[in-house]
Amino acid sequence: MALLLFISYFEVRMRAIQLIIFFILCSLYSAAQNPKIDDWVSRLKDESKSQVIKHYTVYYELTKLDSVSKINLSLEIEKECAKGNERLKLLGKSVRAKMFFYNIKPNDSLYASEMKACLNQAIEMEDLYLQAEFGRWYSEMLNTLGRKELAVQYAITSLGLHQHLGLEKFAAVSIFYLWVGETLLVTDYLPEAISYLQTGLQLASTDTLVRPFRKMFTYNNLGLAYRQLNKHDSAIYYFEKLKNYCVEIKRPDWHQIAYKNRLPSFVELNMLDSAKDVCSKLFEIAKTSKDHDDEMIAYEMLGKIAIKEKEYSKGIFNLLKSAEVNGGRNKKLLNRVYEALAVCYETMGQPEKAYPYLKSARTYNDSIAREKEKYNSRYLFVKAEYEKEQLALKTMTEEKNQAISKRNIGIVLLVAIAAIAIFWLNSRRKKAEHRQRQAGKELESFKEEIIKKNSRIEELLLSIEQQQHKQHDAQTIDELSRQMILTEADWQNFKSLFEKTYPSFFKTLRDKAPGITEAEQRMCALIKIQLNTKQIAAMQGIGQDSVHKTRHRLRQRFGTGTTAELETIIAGM
Repeated sequence: MALLLFISYFEVRMRAIQLIIFFILCSLYSAAQNPKIDDWVSRLKDESKSQVIKHYTVYYELTKLDSVSKINLSLEIEKECAKGNERLKLLGKSVRAKMFFYNIKPNDSLYASEMKACLNQAIEMEDLYLQAEFGRWYSEMLNTLGRKELAVQYAITSLGLHQHLGLEKFAAVSIFYLWVGETLLVTDYLPEAISYLQTGLQLASTDTLVRPFRKMFTYNNLGLAYRQLNKHDSAIYYFEKLKNYCVEIKRPDWHQIAYKNRLPSFVELNMLDSAKDVCSKLFEIAKTSKDHDDEMIAYEMLGKIAIKEKEYSKGIFNLLKSAEVNGGRNKKLLNRVYEALAVCYETMGQPEKAYPYLKSARTYNDSIAREKEKYNSRYLFVKAEYEKEQLALKTMTEEKNQAISKRNIGIVLLVAIAAIAIFWLNSRRKKAEHRQRQAGKELESFKEEIIKKNSRIEELLLSIEQQQHKQHDAQTIDELSRQMILTEADWQNFKSLFEKTYPSFFKTLRDKAPGITEAEQRMCALIKIQLNTKQIAAMQGIGQDSVHKTRHRLRQRFGTGTTAELETIIAGM
């Protein structure tokens, strides 16, 4: 029993140690990952002309990781980008949408829709670089979802932005051109396909990301496109380029394809000896590879060579052999054989034999024409819907910009009006301050004059005491009365200067002491300009006792116990 308890305890300890080690390793892994994420986010923040190339390096490095790491790291990138501005947040969302589309649930249209939302937001932001970048990713997602018609529309728009901004500012542009060309080729828009394929091939010469198989496909696609347009000289040129390139990169399988694809153009250009050599080679290949496709193509071409040489019976024999080998497996090739048989029989004057083949050929061609017309209608419909959507988005963006412009103009006008109002108010304030300072100076002068009058009063009183002659005493007393009594004109002058210096004093005084008398108001004004008891008494022609009594009444009104408290209250008004 003790042994079992010991073993159980030991197992618990071991599990605890394992958990601790696990968390330490997770922490170390997380710490190791953070610098990489910081570096990726730093590249996504870039807004220089090479920004898209730096963004591409982030995607490229993520694609080298396993699916779980792609998902986790894309979530971490989005989380870090969410801390930045709207542009960085948008890039974080695009990384997640791209990684999730191809990894978490491959080809899920939900994540394609998220990329489209990123693209639409980039259009609203009028960010051409992001429009070009997101447009490419979204078009590739649509192509993966099988919506080739719509994918082409977004791809062409994106490539237009690539060209406008400068192809050198984008990564893997040649691959994008080649992909668009291949998609257009499949949809039978041959001239446009050739244009994109040739541009992509030209750019591929300096693009290290383009792999050899991509160049092989492009040479072959260009040859096939020109052959469909009956431009056989150009077709042979590209098939020869493919043949030589396959020798260079040691791809004998594609060398045979290039060799075989020249055959129809040789026949059409009456290069019959070269065509016969190719047919002989195809028969040899068919014997060793047991590939019936090479055999039926060789018989078809021999039949057409015979028609060119006007050996119709021989032509019919070879064409019938091609149809026999075909067995209905390759309807497109079989239809070509039927057309050639109808020509042979009609030329030989056997219309009754030509009719069944001609009827079958026409039936097939009509079905192909209907499919092509149906596809073209769908393509045009998708294109019209795309253009309609883009126009609506453009209109919405323009309306939004107009609204922003109107708002900005309104803000500018409001700011201008506010600035004018502030200037006007500031000017008035400065004038008021100037008048107030001037009134203060005048009030100070008035105060000094009062003080001088008080001094003169004291001199006159002293003179009365010293004078002996009555006549002189009477003159002195008369002058004293003129100095002591504050006339109404003096008071009004004083009050005017005082109110200019302290505009709201008397109103505040009346608000704080309702029912205050005129005499008490005068007393408060004289206290405000810091006159002492003697000066106040002299100025008003009253005794100092009267001044004390008035102050006492004021203390009662304001509920203060001392003269100092009263003076503090009055000084604060």
